[in-house]
This record gives sequence, structure tokens and C-alpha cells, in this order.
Amino acid sequence: MEKFLEDNQDFFIQTMKREIKLYLIQIFRNTNSFCFAYFMMNKTDNFPVSIISDYPTGWLNQYRSYGYQKIDPVMLIACRKFSPFLWPDNPAIIRQHSFFRLSKYYRLDSGYTFTLHDGDNNLATLSISNLYGNADFYRIIEQHREKCQMLLITTHEKVMNFLNARLPASSMHGDAPHIPMLSPREKEVLFWASVGKTYGEVATILAIREGTVKFHIRNIIEKLDVTNAKHAISRAMELKLFG
Repeated sequence: MEKFLEDNQDFFIQTMKREIKLYLIQIFRNTNSFCFAYFMMNKTDNFPVSIISDYPTGWLNQYRSYGYQKIDPVMLIACRKFSPFLWPDNPAIIRQHSFFRLSKYYRLDSGYTFTLHDGDNNLATLSISNLYGNADFYRIIEQHREKCQMLLITTHEKVMNFLNARLPASSMHGDAPHIPMLSPREKEVLFWASVGKTYGEVATILAIREGTVKFHIRNIIEKLDVTNAKHAISRAMELKLFG
């Protein structure tokens, strides 16, 4: 049984790695421009639950073995940020950090990170590293910020579904929680709000009035029984309503 679970996990990780890679290839058109890492840990115990990446194996082994998430400046920044950021985020400080002297050996000292904080106090990130200093790298990322953020959201949802499916049956006893139903339009509005768009920008993207966006947000807040839009986003992620 244990061997079956290990094989199943390996298959899932390889499948997710292919999905992320193929998606990013569509954006960059050049597999030599980047490498990526999806990383998820609980912010309470600072322990990495899942890493899906095509980073060099030697670096990943070091990262896991030595618990580098505790000193990785990218992860420390991601813990307090909700919006995507490039790294080094603060060149005057981070480039002098000993961690980047370690990662530079593997060409992993510059890139872009997308962040997600879910309702279970997990931090999930999608980091895309600029392997060879491609001059167009950041321009391409900026053009596809929303797509990359959505890739992180869908990847994290699949990972959490996989982990939850592996929970023992005994942990799933009791009444199933009520799952609020959001309309397709409400999901669209909440998604764009989750990637940092203002109500005016959401209105432009969806070709609706800003007042209509606010109307949808009020309905979402009421349906999810929360107090504000930010809480609604966290609650929607917890309930996996973005799928």
C-alpha cells in the first residue's frame, strides 16, 4: 500500500510538472529561457509540504535537506506579499545575501514570483527563474501576469485536492460543509480581484459597469458569509471555488 502511494505521488508530481512546463512554454516560446518551481508550505510551522519544479536536482536536494525555506529571501518576501514581485526585490539588500551566492551557482539568482495565501494558512508560490539573463524575460512576464497567477491558482487547487484525497477516511467523518454556489460571472469578478485588479479595471476587462462589479462583490461577500473582498478571496480558495 505504501509503495502504491509513493508511485501515485510520483506520477502526480510528474504530471503537474509537465502541465506547468507546457503552459510556460506557450508563453515564452523558448524552453531555455526559464525554469520554474511551485512551492507550498504552511506558514505556521514553516515546513515545505510540496515542491514541483524543474530546478536542478542538486539544488532541490540541498533546499529540502537543509530547510532553505527558512533563509530563502524570496520565500520570506512572499510570506508578507500578496502581489507578484521580481527578485532580487531589493537589490541593495538581497544581492548581498548569502543565499543568492549559493543559488547563483545554479543560475537561480534572478526571476519572478507569484504568491497565494489560502484559507488554511498555506503559502503557495510559483517562481519563474530567468536562467540566462534573457533581456525579454521581465517584459514577457509583465504581459502575462494574470495568466501566471491563474496558473498558480489552478496548480495549488490540484495539489490541495491531491493531498486531501490522500487523507485517511477517518478524517473525513462528519457532515459535509455547505459549499456556496457562485455564478460564473461572480467567479470571474472574484478571480480578477484576487490578482490585484481594481473594481474599475475588472469592469473594463469584463466589459461591465463598475457598479455591477461592486454589486457582484457584495453578493459574493454575502454568499460566503465574510466581511470584505479580501476575506472572500481567501474563503473562495479554501472552498476551491475558482475551479
